[in-house]
Amino acid sequence: MKLKEIDVYPRLPLPVRSAHGGELVLADGRTVLDLYGGHCVNTLGAGDAGLEAVIVRQWRELSFATNLLDHAPRHAFLEALAPGLPQLPAGEEWQVFCSNSGAEANENALKLALDATRRSTVVCFSGAFHGRTAGAAAVTDGKKAHPSTPFVVKRVPWGDLAAAEAALDASVAAVILEPIQSLAGVTTPTSGFLEGLRRACDASGAALVFDEVQTGNGRLGTPWSAQHFGVVPDVFTTAKGAAGGLPIGLTVARTRFTQHAKHGTLGSTFGGGPLVLAVAAEVARRVNAPGFLANVRATSAALVAAARRGPVVEVRGAGLLLGLVLEEGLKAATVRDQLLERGVLVGTSNDPRVLRLSPALTLQPSDATRLATALEAISLETVR
Repeated sequence: MKLKEIDVYPRLPLPVRSAHGGELVLADGRTVLDLYGGHCVNTLGAGDAGLEAVIVRQWRELSFATNLLDHAPRHAFLEALAPGLPQLPAGEEWQVFCSNSGAEANENALKLALDATRRSTVVCFSGAFHGRTAGAAAVTDGKKAHPSTPFVVKRVPWGDLAAAEAALDASVAAVILEPIQSLAGVTTPTSGFLEGLRRACDASGAALVFDEVQTGNGRLGTPWSAQHFGVVPDVFTTAKGAAGGLPIGLTVARTRFTQHAKHGTLGSTFGGGPLVLAVAAEVARRVNAPGFLANVRATSAALVAAARRGPVVEVRGAGLLLGLVLEEGLKAATVRDQLLERGVLVGTSNDPRVLRLSPALTLQPSDATRLATALEAISLETVR
């Protein structure tokens, strides 16, 4: 009997043989500049030697252990993650729970908020994507939203502070949002929006939850969105790039939203295992190292300058999460294919006019010239 995979991925005709840094090597020997980075996963690039050394050493020393046992990589990870965390007022602290994916991290964030506030409603936004599990899908917009929800959901327009304030009554446990909505087309918050949500949550007692699955781990040129936007949430989540290519989910919360958690409130078989945490610790150390985020910002500036040509009329986003808005009438998928023919891989989004860039954070400013050359080579007549 021949086994087939469930057909849910619209895969590109790209026969990848190997990858190194920000380069994909195809079966015929051609190379492609990877400006998509595995959906914000390849934080340190493909095949990083530092991560390889950590993986080999940890596998040989302690490959896996149940969460009933403590181990050194857990403490090393906590120590490595701490320096980049957003500053809290005196007397407050962060705590973290480890799982396996962004959807799990978001589920756990909402569980903590619902449990701590003893409330039953969550406010979310149009355009949002938080995952495909039941709770995460419940606060996801569009066709990917879950048909039934495990809690009451109020959905308001993205960027509409007045609507969000009106929705924040005494039943609301949490407001969850991506600081930059990546899949929606790299849509950034309007001026004062995040600050207003912070004030509204403070007034109502609801938790402000940032989904940093894509925006975190240095991607915006700061450790977290809180430092980029100057707004500190009560809970934030991340996954994807936090372990540089290994599965991980992190839920980070102020202690007032964790103090009600008991044994059994949260749990994970694989989350917090020694191998993944050893790798995540190395990623955190590298991201927080002197000069690393300065390179992210410099490369971002180079990509923004390189992208403003050919079919691109606007560049959105921050750091190395960028959206390239195309001329009216052009389709992102068609331009993506044209760029791929010219040796550059980019992503698309739910906005049919927006391409996404989310490369490895180790990309160099000089690499941006290849994007500029590819965009200039595109004939607008062939992509209309």
